[in-house]
Amino acid sequence: MKRYKLFKLLIPVIVLGLLGQSCSNFEDLNTNPAASTKADPKSLIAKVTIHYSGDRETIWRSTAGYHMAFVQMVSDGWAISNGQKYTVIAGYPEYMWRSMYSYINDLQLAINEAQDKPEMINYVAVARVMKVLFFSQLTDTYGDIPYFEAVSGYDKDIMWPKYDSQKDIYYDLFKELDEAVQQFDPNMKLESDLLFDGDINKWKKFANSLHLRLALRLINVEEGKAREEAEKALAGTLIESSADNAVLYHGNYDISSSNAIEIRGNGFSQVQHFNDEIVVACATYSDYLRDNKDPRLEMTFGVYGAYVENVSSGRIAFKSTNEMSAEVTKEWKETYGDLLGFPPGKFIWDPTDDEGITWAPFFVKKDGKDVQIDKYFKAVQIRRELNRFDAPFIYMSYAEVELLKAEANVRWGIAGDAMTHVLNAVNAGIDDLHNILRSPAASVADINTYLKHVEDMWNTTDHLEVINMQHYVNFFFNGIEAFANWRRSGYPKLVPTYDPAYTDPNLNGLIPRRIPYPDSEMQYNRENLEPHLADGKNFWGAPVWWDGDNTRGVILN
Repeated sequence: MKRYKLFKLLIPVIVLGLLGQSCSNFEDLNTNPAASTKADPKSLIAKVTIHYSGDRETIWRSTAGYHMAFVQMVSDGWAISNGQKYTVIAGYPEYMWRSMYSYINDLQLAINEAQDKPEMINYVAVARVMKVLFFSQLTDTYGDIPYFEAVSGYDKDIMWPKYDSQKDIYYDLFKELDEAVQQFDPNMKLESDLLFDGDINKWKKFANSLHLRLALRLINVEEGKAREEAEKALAGTLIESSADNAVLYHGNYDISSSNAIEIRGNGFSQVQHFNDEIVVACATYSDYLRDNKDPRLEMTFGVYGAYVENVSSGRIAFKSTNEMSAEVTKEWKETYGDLLGFPPGKFIWDPTDDEGITWAPFFVKKDGKDVQIDKYFKAVQIRRELNRFDAPFIYMSYAEVELLKAEANVRWGIAGDAMTHVLNAVNAGIDDLHNILRSPAASVADINTYLKHVEDMWNTTDHLEVINMQHYVNFFFNGIEAFANWRRSGYPKLVPTYDPAYTDPNLNGLIPRRIPYPDSEMQYNRENLEPHLADGKNFWGAPVWWDGDNTRGVILN
């Protein structure tokens, strides 16, 4: 049903999506003549819902290029390597900033249109919840941002809004979620809902679960407030099973489908399908799965090569995104042993002989035919099943909520039994990979062996480490949250990378803690931004307010 409703909405949504792309800074956002001040809230909310995980360009240059790269989930030889080598590329910080404020602008338009119509109260509530999600990820990524005056150009004539402290923003986000949950009315309609098909109770569960996520974000700076807000969230109903997951089902579209901006297909999949982009697992991530015998390693990744007769077609013949390639995971293991990830902080053409990734091609047999595996592809790639254009995106999952409950129990003795929550999370994460994202299934025996291993780790390892390493695994397709949770929890423990030709020397051997403010803000809104810079500098090594420690999660030399 959800997929059918998505395709019914594709034409009006894509038109709105194209209009929403024209804003490049706050002046454009607040005076954009293409954006109507009277619009259909249903279409605006649906457009934003699709656009968030369907925007190839933003995901390429922020979620994958920086967020996932900072926490050493993926490697490549192009955009993502900038994040792994800690290189600021001019223009890249603009993408997430511009996109998120465009979404927030559309949501505010939906609120403006619906707020005086009692029959549309649910659209107001939904838009408020979605604004909290986007604002939280903006402030988590950049630090202090325009919040209270953001997208105020229409009714307040504010072209360049002032910046607000992250603390003030977070306090208001909690208020917004409280009020939105109270606004939902089961007696009123909610149509064109791409996440929950109009189920008001599931929206309330999502809002309360988001509240819990944000509450725990404050654990290192205001533990009392973190607990207060966590208990408030836990007093309501939260996501209770994978059936409650906030999931967006994409369509089978990429940039070639419309020869224009394309948001209907999964944006991360579109990145991987780009001919020159080679996305492989970073060893930090894949080795953790391998060394702990986590079945999600082979559910998520595989080895792919080119049939010898297709090698002349170039790298496309080796990529998991192309049906021409051969999946040879089983054959690799039989011939060469362990599955490999790519060493962090290296371009795929850098020397990696010491890590077992050599220039000389490897060969295996597949269905009686020779398959060649070149250096670039000796590290595992994301499985073909998971980089389809119609791959779903999970906004928030039951697995995440169970891990948040586990941490609340470890810290404060609330929210039930922590180990039970962790095991629930592991089961749910594995189930979601297969049942929602459609990876190959893991065997029952492999799952049970891994669950026993998790129990053993629980008895021998710091509980917060066990919980937050599960977050790390679970957030593979949600790099923004992976980066935030690493800074908050300190897990995984990462070794900073360094390349004198590319790494920002101002980091002094550490890892970026945020994305720098866009050049457009530095140029046009500097007066408002200036008091919020770190010692007057737009420095991405400065921790945000709730982080406060640029060494948390870092293995120091």
